[in-house]
Amino acid sequence: MENLKFFVLGLLMVATLMAFQLNSDFNSYSAERSNKHAIVEPEEAYIGYICENVDIRIRCGGGTWEGTILRVYNNMNETIHVVVSLKEEIGGVKIKNSEFDLAPMSMEEVVAKVSLPPGSYNISFVLSAEFKNGSAKILTICSSEIDVEKTTKPKISKSLLSGKTVVKTHTKESWTFVISVENPKEDSTVKDVIPGEFNIVSYSATTGTVSINTVGKAKHVFWALSESGELTMTIETALNPAGKQEFTSPGWYYLNEGAELDGMKTLPIKVYAICK
Repeated sequence: MENLKFFVLGLLMVATLMAFQLNSDFNSYSAERSNKHAIVEPEEAYIGYICENVDIRIRCGGGTWEGTILRVYNNMNETIHVVVSLKEEIGGVKIKNSEFDLAPMSMEEVVAKVSLPPGSYNISFVLSAEFKNGSAKILTICSSEIDVEKTTKPKISKSLLSGKTVVKTHTKESWTFVISVENPKEDSTVKDVIPGEFNIVSYSATTGTVSINTVGKAKHVFWALSESGELTMTIETALNPAGKQEFTSPGWYYLNEGAELDGMKTLPIKVYAICK
């Protein structure tokens, strides 16, 4: 550093902030902590920075993340020319505005674009500044941890927990089944239909929210969720419009039409009715 009229101030946040983007699969955290590199006269003149997104998590392997990784401040009375670079080059990490002029008493957000295969990475940044009467080069205390998780496809299945698969006509019966979902996307919805021959006795989900709309006599089930979970439902045979107990005739009956998630659909659970 030569003919310095400034000091460099680095700030790194200590508080942690989590954020989920909907169409995004990322969690980002930021923290700051004060760190003084040099002090010269006048004391109020400095070049400073704040670290952003020190913890980046990309849920889908091969996904892309883009966001602010540094905020650079010019508290000097002259324009500075700033260059931001990686301490060690990593293919798939690019600083979009790595070089810029920064006017006195102003701030610039430094944006990085990350596109990496699954794995864990650590990136550190070097901040260089040139101005009329000198220059400075600082290895910042900013360091971003990047975790890219492997892609896991959603899964959906359904199984019968209790109830007969062969029943008699005109006899009240009940069944309990469970819909299981693994690795759903953010804000997913499972859909199913319970035919009109049945009433829903109870239902409970380990995660998300469940709503049921009646169309005619059929019950349309909507299960909104963002994480793996199970929906357990108990149904029973209903009375038909004439007041007689279902099933009123022998044959095959579906307990449900098949639970559906993102184009995947389970097979329906079937029972067979024989004459009483």
